[in-house]
Amino acid sequence: MLLACAALSACSGGGSDAADDDPVNPGPGGPGPGPGPGPGPTPTVTIDPENGFLVPGGTIEQQNVNTGSGVTRIAVGTSATSTQINVDGETRRYILLRPEATLSNPPLLVMLHPSFTSSETMANLTDVADYALTQGFWVVLPQSNAGGWNDEAAAGRSDDVRFITLIIDTLAAQGSIDANRVYATGFSSGGFMTQRLACDRSDKIAAFAIDGATMRNSLVATCNPAVQRPKIYFLGNADLIVAYNGVFPEQANGQRSAAGTLTFWNDQQRCGGIVATTLPDRVIDGTRVQRDQYTGCAGGTRLELYTIEGGGHGWPGGDASFVGTTTQDIHATGLLWNFVSGFRR
Repeated sequence: MLLACAALSACSGGGSDAADDDPVNPGPGGPGPGPGPGPGPTPTVTIDPENGFLVPGGTIEQQNVNTGSGVTRIAVGTSATSTQINVDGETRRYILLRPEATLSNPPLLVMLHPSFTSSETMANLTDVADYALTQGFWVVLPQSNAGGWNDEAAAGRSDDVRFITLIIDTLAAQGSIDANRVYATGFSSGGFMTQRLACDRSDKIAAFAIDGATMRNSLVATCNPAVQRPKIYFLGNADLIVAYNGVFPEQANGQRSAAGTLTFWNDQQRCGGIVATTLPDRVIDGTRVQRDQYTGCAGGTRLELYTIEGGGHGWPGGDASFVGTTTQDIHATGLLWNFVSGFRR
């Protein structure tokens, strides 16, 4: 079945604690309250709650657009715009990806790319345009400086927490998005940065999803969220880049294991037991997936871990172009959207 939409019109490319800074310099085609009347209704498509793939299956028409620093593959019926924003005198860039159809107060998903890649890479890797089109949300894909995110808040490097916060505040101030339904996710370096946001900006972001990243002990030592938020993790136990069992996990400059990372949040969110489920092996690719759901978390939060047995450093269900095997038993984009979209701040 073909899930086709109308022709694409793509460009080339709560309160705000920064409302008086006038930080935006979007240029032509920059973000605004909405694009006006758009294409006709998209066929009803849901997300399989077990594996995250779109249901019914089929093909969503695609088109490649030049977003300034590369080509972004987007679903027909969405647009992708490269936009600039001024952060403390520094010009930063992000891609705004959204359905062309007018949406009233859409939720926003912030997606953070791996080191030495780009916003375009993250959009293409995750198939996020297909989900944004069919599920009705906006996506922001910020671009890091110097090859990766400053998740350790190192002096002399760009303030990425402020950069991401300004994007959220700007879109909220314009009335473009629902500020109570902002979510963040990231892969690898982007996953480490997402955890920094979970510690520092839980007042702005309602839920978090992390792929291919565990907690740094340096972050554990300073992490004091204003409020606890739901979190979902995707980690491969054969990951050669971010080890599932940690890297010097007992040292101050080490990385925690998957178990150590979830224990940290379990203690913070005051969850109870764990319900473990082995998911169906839908594709014979040498991987299996176990889902751990932490039960009884305080304040109605949730905590989940998807362990990809035999899985490498990749985005589950996405392009298998990173290190090791990328499982096709689940699609992280659909699973994380089903998870985070049920929460508001």
